[in-house]
Amino acid sequence: MRKRCLAFILVTLLLTMGIAGCGSSSEDEKNSANDGNTTVTADEDKTLRLAIGSDIVSMDAHRTTNDYLVPMNVFDTLFSIIKDENGNTEIVNSLVDSYEISEDGLKYDFRLKDGIVFSDGTPLKASDVKFTFERILTLPESAQTDFVIAIDGARELLDGKAEELTGVTVADDLNFTITLAEPFAGFLSQLAAPSTVIYSEKLVTEAGDDFGNVPEKTIGTGPYIVKEWNRGSGLVFEVNPLYWEQEPSAKRVEVSVMESQAMNMAFQKGDIDIIDCLRLDSAVVDSTYKTEAYKDRLVSVDRVGLNYFTLNEKIEPLNNVKVRHAIQLAIDRESILNSIYGGDGKLEDGIYPSGCIGYSDENQGWLKYDPEAAKDLLKKAGYADGFDMEIAVDSSANGAVNSTVEIIAQNLSDIAIKADIKTMDHASWLDLRNSGDMPSFMALWLLDINDPDNIVYTFFGSRENTVIRSNNYPDSEVISRVAAARAIVDEEERMEEYAALEKKLVEEDAVWVPMFSLKHLYVKGERVESFTPHWAGWSDVYFTGVTLK
Repeated sequence: MRKRCLAFILVTLLLTMGIAGCGSSSEDEKNSANDGNTTVTADEDKTLRLAIGSDIVSMDAHRTTNDYLVPMNVFDTLFSIIKDENGNTEIVNSLVDSYEISEDGLKYDFRLKDGIVFSDGTPLKASDVKFTFERILTLPESAQTDFVIAIDGARELLDGKAEELTGVTVADDLNFTITLAEPFAGFLSQLAAPSTVIYSEKLVTEAGDDFGNVPEKTIGTGPYIVKEWNRGSGLVFEVNPLYWEQEPSAKRVEVSVMESQAMNMAFQKGDIDIIDCLRLDSAVVDSTYKTEAYKDRLVSVDRVGLNYFTLNEKIEPLNNVKVRHAIQLAIDRESILNSIYGGDGKLEDGIYPSGCIGYSDENQGWLKYDPEAAKDLLKKAGYADGFDMEIAVDSSANGAVNSTVEIIAQNLSDIAIKADIKTMDHASWLDLRNSGDMPSFMALWLLDINDPDNIVYTFFGSRENTVIRSNNYPDSEVISRVAAARAIVDEEERMEEYAALEKKLVEEDAVWVPMFSLKHLYVKGERVESFTPHWAGWSDVYFTGVTLK
């Protein structure tokens, strides 16, 4: 969900919208109305209107792996990831002015940009970076510990054996050093993920439980301020007048929560400015937006993410590898890709999706649709007559996800497995998945950083990670290999180990059914000059990636 990530990015599929900007508006530029006839003023003309499929759960990046809309637009990271014209990703400085890395890859010396303040005027300090990373490790319900666990002393702080993060030392207000426990090539990328946005120690402490829940108490250094969070209906953002970067085109952003059909109607009426085609029925996308009328307004990005069907190995008979292999063979992935998603993607046979560093061509092409072979495997496993299982579905998932699950259930019934589809609200779905007790589910992981560690470590880097994803993969030796792979210094050797782990996990142990990666289509409204989606194709967008006419 992710990611993102997905997973991600979503993923939601868990899916949402978020980038960076500075400016203020005077009272005479505010929206006005007269006798029911709206007068479009300068400020209204610079209002960006978006829609999401379900409300966020939290504005606090440390408490979620799905809701990045606020973190991406209200806060900043030390670095950013951008995609060049050739589709390659690049890490660039954000809050960081300069940095040096020691030859052994363990020590990182950073200097922050001078003069950056939070939107209330509180100065950004190096001590805020240490506070942020310590909070990730000590917050009881933290969902982001993987992003700082590589820092020296992080494990001790996480386990309650230390009172501070010894691997982060602060020299003064601008300079600090991070020391890793072991070398990790993906560390700078982690510092560019929304999971590691930097918080103010002073403001978070003063806000207490209101931080992440109350807009006026959720304050960042980013291009926007949250003005309203109307639970269930949407959010309102306004430009941060103290933002340190270029002023964004949109001075106000209104994000509404809408169901798919309402979203489509609102876009057709001009009430929202960008529509996310992944939130729509594929038939609507094909008949309306993949047409000559919209060809110049379509924006497409390859999603660096994997759609997958996971199987909980602590639940019988999913703990039988022959049963899991049978399920892999029983699902007609190509038919789902073509019928539900119009062929806008490609089949994936592993863990690392197309576009991810470490993607292995050698690990592709082995998984074929073969229901007869699946039946034979079930017979060998002692389940010739099949069995009953449950597929959990998030009620906020779009129609394509629901249709995908329905086809999966039909494919499974063809080999005598009766799959009961159980739909639950978003919060309940997350709680059940995080508990480790969700039997099976369809999901998306969109990369947060372009490194194979982002997906293989997130899912299989520790026993705890396998539980929170309701996979419960039991092989401790493989889990240890995944954790150790991030410390391999030689890049070629690291990629070889990641490829070997992918083959072991998916092809041999059948930890999940890899499905496909997708293209992400958006349609721009008449008021939008240009739109740059998230580099990994998240539904969460950076508002600064939109230029209004």
